Amino acid sequence: IASAQLPDPKVRVALANLPLDSVDFNKENMTQLQFGVSQQFPRGDSLELKQQQLELQAGKNPLQRLERSAQIKLAVSRTWLALHQAEQQLALLQRKKHIFDELVAISRANFRSGKARRFEVLDAELQLTKFSDRIIQLEKMISQQQAQLQKWLYVKPTKPLNNEFEPSRLILSITNDQTVIDALTQHPQMQLLAKDIQVKDKGIAIAEEAYKPGFKLDANYGYRDDSDTGMERADFFTVALTMELPLFPEKRQDQRRSAAIQNREASKEMRLLKARELRSGFEMAKAGLFGIEQRLAIYDQAYLKQQSAKRKSALKAYASADARFNEVAMAAITELETQLQQIALVHEVAKAKAEINYYLAGVDPQLQTSAITQESKR
Repeated sequence: IASAQLPDPKVRVALANLPLDSVDFNKENMTQLQFGVSQQFPRGDSLELKQQQLELQAGKNPLQRLERSAQIKLAVSRTWLALHQAEQQLALLQRKKHIFDELVAISRANFRSGKARRFEVLDAELQLTKFSDRIIQLEKMISQQQAQLQKWLYVKPTKPLNNEFEPSRLILSITNDQTVIDALTQHPQMQLLAKDIQVKDKGIAIAEEAYKPGFKLDANYGYRDDSDTGMERADFFTVALTMELPLFPEKRQDQRRSAAIQNREASKEMRLLKARELRSGFEMAKAGLFGIEQRLAIYDQAYLKQQSAKRKSALKAYASADARFNEVAMAAITELETQLQQIALVHEVAKAKAEINYYLAGVDPQLQTSAITQESKR
């Protein structure tokens, strides 16, 4: 609103032509008290164009809020999933601790019966110590992730998260390349750059208005007192119109217009690069999700069962002194690592979906609903 208003008028008060020899106001005919007002009129439609430019600039604020919301949603999702993964892995370790306790008990029994050597008992106890250390590390990670998550949400330190962590997968509604391009075009960052191009277009229009003349209107009233002989003197009134003529535009107007055009072209190039960046990031996230889901399918279908069967078989063989301790220990550790990796893969799938959701923020109904709610509160 303020940018579309004319400059404030200027008021002038002057005592003109006062004789210095007598400093007498009514002695000389030209002595007068002047009152004037002047108003500057900018070139062409520059005021209206500046207002339109600022309106476009203000239109970027809701898009910036939407982009910030998308970033926060991704950050919270990543932190939440990291916390949930650590809690699930800790719960697994606590459930599997009896296996390593059992290994220690069997190794001690075999040592007493002469079926095992002393270093096997020490090795079993060492594995149990490493197991306990890993539990402590996960507990530390949980505390750190809880503290990080409390930046956004209230999380009770003693209460584990629930298992409902599956994020919406917006990619399910993206069926072909054109819908991907349309969705990415609606991303807040793309819309911000599109709005920036419009702002720069107005900058070009404002620069072109500089080729038009500017005007300044002056109105002055001069008051004269009667002479010392009593003769009445007429007052004066003056009106003047001043024009700014762009007679030599090569060094000023042409250069400013050229700079405005270059700024607009730079914004177009930035938007093109951002479109490629978003498309590349989306495709990488989608390929990563596909690869993780394939790995997870292998774990779920056979890998975990095979590792469990191998560990049970090695444990039975060691209990009957038909196998070495390092074999059963390796089988138990490998099974545990496989189960921990399976939990990690489940959460990696969710993280990949959350990342894909960020790239599709422009069509995310949750963010759109949030944006509408924010606007209604303003």
